Amino acid sequence: VLTGTVKSLSRGPPQEPGWAVLSVLGAFKAAAALGLPQPAKGSSLRLQLPCRLCPSLKKGSSYVLMGRLGADGAALLPPDAFVVPYRPQQQQVLGNLSKRPCRGSP
Repeated sequence: VLTGTVKSLSRGPPQEPGWAVLSVLGAFKAAAALGLPQPAKGSSLRLQLPCRLCPSLKKGSSYVLMGRLGADGAALLPPDAFVVPYRPQQQQVLGNLSKRPCRGSP
């Protein structure tokens, strides 16, 4: 789970995936669970967009995103990814969720 503002979008040709570059506002839970370094606030993150039309992102807008890692280790935002507009009030809720231990089995 991460929050970020879309800096640029590249949809590319129909047969190739597109890309979104985000300015990271915050990263929660998954980064540590996956053994990934915690991205610094304000750093850029490039997300692969396999579908040209979805999820619908707008340059300059901020979102809460839940994607996954592709087979090559790249950040992937598939069409069924959780993407909602970000509101600053969500920061505290996301921070609290990231502190909870996982109760599922790996």
